[in-house]
Amino acid sequence: MTSSTGTPALNEDETRSKVYAIVGAMAPAGDATLTDDTELFADLAYDSLRLIELTLALEEGFGLGELAQERTATVTTLGDIVRLVTEIRRETEARRETEVRRAEAGR
Repeated sequence: MTSSTGTPALNEDETRSKVYAIVGAMAPAGDATLTDDTELFADLAYDSLRLIELTLALEEGFGLGELAQERTATVTTLGDIVRLVTEIRRETEARRETEVRRAEAGR
């Protein structure tokens, strides 16, 4: 699926798969089973530094802007990450579509 701006739009399942791949590849405890309920600290042995690195990897991997600390502060599970990334991608896409409409209206 492609949006009106020509960028590929990931659905939640595709986002989940990509989040799992990024989180799993970076997890200090790499042998854990990944589910939406998997906890970053308790199950995957993430620490605060590794969480910062994960945030940067997610920003880069999904083409997101800088993730605000107040939005990432409550993230504790893989499901939280999937929801956050999905939400931010939707917000970004809506903003882009609004910009395109404004630009087209201004012609």
